[in-house]
Order: sequence, then C-alpha cells, then structure tokens
Amino acid sequence: MKAWQEDQIGQLFFLRLGESRWTESLGRALRHSAPGGVLLSEPLPRSPQSICELLVRIFHHLPHPPFLAVRQEGGANDLLSGILPPLPSPSAAAAKGLSAVTRLGELSGEALRLLGFNTNFAPRLDLSTSFAEKSWGAQTFASDPNRAAECGRAFVRGLERRHILACGKHFPGWGSVSALLRDGLATSAKPMADLWREDLVPFRELLPRLPMALISSAAYKAYDFDHPRPASLSTAVVTGLLRQKLGYHGLALAYELESAAGMPDVGQAAVQSLNAGCDLLVVDEGEPLEIARQEVKAALVTGKLSAERIEQSLERIRAAKRRLALPSGKLAPSTWKQLEERTGEFSREFLPEVSRDA
Repeated sequence: MKAWQEDQIGQLFFLRLGESRWTESLGRALRHSAPGGVLLSEPLPRSPQSICELLVRIFHHLPHPPFLAVRQEGGANDLLSGILPPLPSPSAAAAKGLSAVTRLGELSGEALRLLGFNTNFAPRLDLSTSFAEKSWGAQTFASDPNRAAECGRAFVRGLERRHILACGKHFPGWGSVSALLRDGLATSAKPMADLWREDLVPFRELLPRLPMALISSAAYKAYDFDHPRPASLSTAVVTGLLRQKLGYHGLALAYELESAAGMPDVGQAAVQSLNAGCDLLVVDEGEPLEIARQEVKAALVTGKLSAERIEQSLERIRAAKRRLALPSGKLAPSTWKQLEERTGEFSREFLPEVSRDA
C-alpha cells in the first residue's frame, strides 16, 4: 500500500481563509496542512503592499508553489474596490460589448498579478435567469447561451494576458436551477437535452481553455434523478459529463463542502467529491480542513479512495502548477498608480452602475 505524505494530501485542498491577514496560527496551519492553494476572502487588507506581503508570506510557508486565489468579478464581487476604483459588473460590461468584457478581465488580471495572485475564481458562466438573479444579480453575463459563451471567452482572454488562471463556474450551470428541495438543496429539473443546448454551451465552448472549473453545489435531476445530490459529489456529473463526454483535462474544484444544503459532514463530502472525480476541495481553515484531511487519509488507508484516483488528481495539479506565476512581495507605487488611473478611466464609462454597486 502506498504511503501518502502529508504534503501530497495537502495538495488536494484549497484553504479558504476566514480573515485575509497574517497570524501565527495561519503560519502553523499552512506548515501543518500544506494546502495546494489558498483562497483569500473579503475584506482584503486595505493597502496593495499589505496584500503583496501577505501572499509572499503564504508562499514561503508552503512546500510547493500554491494557487493564490481570490474571487474577482467586478460589480458586487469587486474585492479590489477598497484599493482601486470600482469595476463594473459582468452584465454591465457585457451590455457595452466584448471589448469591455475583455478590458474588465484584463484590468482585474493586471491588479491580481501585481498583488501576487495567480488564480481568479471567475468567470461566472451561469446563464442569467430569474432564479440566478435572486442569488447573484448582475454577476452573470447574459441569458443567451452563445452570448454568455462569447463574454466568458472575452473575460478569460483578459485574464490570460496577465497570466492569471481562470476558473469557470458553476458547472454544469446554475442558471437552470429553479427550485429548492425540502432539505434546501438547490435543484435543476431541466432535461439533459435542454441543459446541453442551453446551460452547458458556455462550458462546452470554454472548457478547452479553462485551467479550472468550479463544480456547482446544486443537484441536477437529469444526471441523478433517483438520489439528487450536489453536483460536486456526483460521479455522473464530474466523471461522466465533465471528464468523459466533454473531455475536460483541467482541474475540477468542489466548494461549500461544509455548508451547502444536501452535503454530508465535511469529511464525507471531501471523500465523495474526490471519488466523483474532483481534484481540489475548497474548505474553510481550522476544524473543517482538519476533519476533511483526516477523512481523506483514512479513506486512502481503508480503500474507500483509491491511490489511482488520487494520483490522477495530483498529476493534474502538478500540470496546472507548471503555469503558475509566483508572488514577488514587491510593488512599485508608480506602477500601481498607473493601474489606478487606467481603472478609473474604464470605471467612469459605467458611472451610474458602479456607483450603485459600490
């Protein structure tokens, strides 16, 4: 039986910080768990240099180069608005045209790269529907599948120009979700053929150039009719649809393992999502991460998780990390000032909208 090293197990986890600031306990947690990635949460530190210093400290406390991520979309999810002029929402940029969407991705990517990030949990490829708008408002690009695909491609192009890894979400599309089951599990009852020609269009178009795909925490009856479960726990969705039918070779990410309706406890959810075909598990720091790590280790010993399944994920993670930009910890004030000016010029094109979102 293969003896798994702690840092190998850690590579399967994306640590989500409760506070985006350095503490000694964070340093100990990083050394102990050796996560493959770290996701910063809002609010970010209030100065660009403080963010740079935080990211480089995280980097130096890990044995392998980490994915350093944030969720930066613009609009209501503009985590950089405390240090840059506010950026428009995806829907507002889409209404202005594809060049504006590319510019949104490029400015976001440039800021992230200067700060030391290398990964963005965006774009949102879900179609705009009345149910989705209740959750996300203007954070989707469009209701038309082809338009959403065009805009998603434009946003990714902007991130790519700044060497930021994109993560398309929420596969296979939250826009088809229309109801909550009795236990609160968000559910799509849309037939498979309708999902294919509608919600899946942006993913089908973009998956070949997406290094990461964030799997939905909603259930899809077209794939799990008898026992609806979150898509990230569904072998039919992750392995059957994403891997086999769509031929995706990038990283599949599971999230909300400790909080979404329909999830078992975080340890079981971690094992089930890996068995379903996910590669990286986004888990909160502290007890949730430790429970998930120990459950995965135990499952490898008992055979509930196979070594072959985990080696597949580790190889995909290693392949993605060959493209990583790494933080320097240094930021020239003049460079940031120039970015502020260019971001401000772009933002002024959307003044009523960005003022409302700010």
